[in-house]
Amino acid sequence: MKQRHPYRSRQIEIVKTIFISLFIIFSLDLNAQTPTNFSGRWEFDKAKSDKDERGDASFDGAIILEIKQNTDTITFTNTFFLPGKAGKTLRPDSYLTNGIVTPDESGIDPAKKFVKWSPDKKILTTNYVMTATIDGVAQDFLTAKTYKLDENGKTLVVDELNRSKLNGEKTIKKVYQKK
Repeated sequence: MKQRHPYRSRQIEIVKTIFISLFIIFSLDLNAQTPTNFSGRWEFDKAKSDKDERGDASFDGAIILEIKQNTDTITFTNTFFLPGKAGKTLRPDSYLTNGIVTPDESGIDPAKKFVKWSPDKKILTTNYVMTATIDGVAQDFLTAKTYKLDENGKTLVVDELNRSKLNGEKTIKKVYQKK
């Protein structure tokens, strides 16, 4: 009867361990989701959006939201068009797509911004937190926008939440159609 060499059993165990490790790594990789790409030009749909007295739904022209997204950043730019006039583009707003909190020094008061992805990477929420001192007390003002595409990628729904101790909480739904 032929005996196995001790090093032969060791080799078999190493090969088994390698195969099991590779299986686990590939399984995890298959579960990792690619984030939704929101890039494109989106036209504000007044009819499907919530009505508000002073916001986008009351604007008397067209609003185009342009989103540029790559693996590192996502940038949102709004342009407002009045009939017969050139568009007015607001300052672009950029976020790191990895969720790292970054300072925003564009205003008078200190602010920070960051994104959060849903576990399946299909929904993106941008968070902008400005801290203002009112009557000697620091207060946070949060604007959180949650971006979701419909199944065919032609409609973008943005649920916006504004929250502060001073103003309470307000939510509004904005709908955009792909241009």
